[in-house]
Amino acid sequence: MFIDADDAKTDVILAAAVAIIGPTVLGFITRLPLVPRTGLLGATLQVVWLGLVTMLVPLWLARYRGDGAAAFGLRERAGPVGVAGEPSTLSAGLLLAVPAALAGAVTLWALGAGPVTIVLGRLGPAIANGADVTGLVFSALLLAVLILGTLVLVGFLGVRSRAGFPRSPDTSLTELVRTFGLGAVAVALLTGLVRLSTGSSVIILALNLLALIAVLLLADRLVPGGVEVPRTTVVAPLIVVVVLQTFSAGGLFGGGLLLGLHRGALAAGVVIAITALSATRRGSGVTVPLVIAVHWWPTCLTPLPGAGSLC
Repeated sequence: MFIDADDAKTDVILAAAVAIIGPTVLGFITRLPLVPRTGLLGATLQVVWLGLVTMLVPLWLARYRGDGAAAFGLRERAGPVGVAGEPSTLSAGLLLAVPAALAGAVTLWALGAGPVTIVLGRLGPAIANGADVTGLVFSALLLAVLILGTLVLVGFLGVRSRAGFPRSPDTSLTELVRTFGLGAVAVALLTGLVRLSTGSSVIILALNLLALIAVLLLADRLVPGGVEVPRTTVVAPLIVVVVLQTFSAGGLFGGGLLLGLHRGALAAGVVIAITALSATRRGSGVTVPLVIAVHWWPTCLTPLPGAGSLC
């Protein structure tokens, strides 16, 4: 569906502004009297708020513009999209998820987690504790919000950024994946080394960095040659995620710049995969297993704050 460039640019600004400012507003609300801050009710409020700031605006704008699932880079029609000699969409999606799954499981194993937690990730502690139904429901709710929020917000920003900035030069999609992927790896490595001096775990840094590199290499493999898109298709969502992570970590004046850059760089693998593949025939749906794996275990690769990762 055709969308006017000004409308698409407005959509990017609105979705980004709500996602970035949302955590600050939540911090103000939780300081109000009678608002629960702790316990199950307080944690549930934070999860619900995370879902609202990441999904409400994109879903409403997609409905208002009338472009449905296409607004998030998803293919609305089923059918063959593979090229001879390349993996199917399902196989490609599962392969894309392997690095994040391995990084998450090995990280939990290195930290001494039990077998149930290593396999079931976020759901593991509630199940290992016996009949903790409340904890299991809350963990499942958080997991669902993180997965859907990432797919909706990042997919929406990528699609709208592709249409909303006509003056952005068309660039090879492969070049965008490689250039910004390499930059993200460099930033993640440098900021991670600095964080090591403050007591961060070298094991967590190494595993997540290797997972980032592997995801980028696989995404590069899945992007067909000859596809050109506006540079903002990848750049704009990356900037939004870095700013979002920086604000959630405390902001420029709260000592959150280093942590925000580190988290944003590690999240670049997921952001680049979603935005780049949404511009191909496969669509962003091929990244669903990756997004599930990133959040099933508490990895550092999530684009969203509030994921309770180990970073």
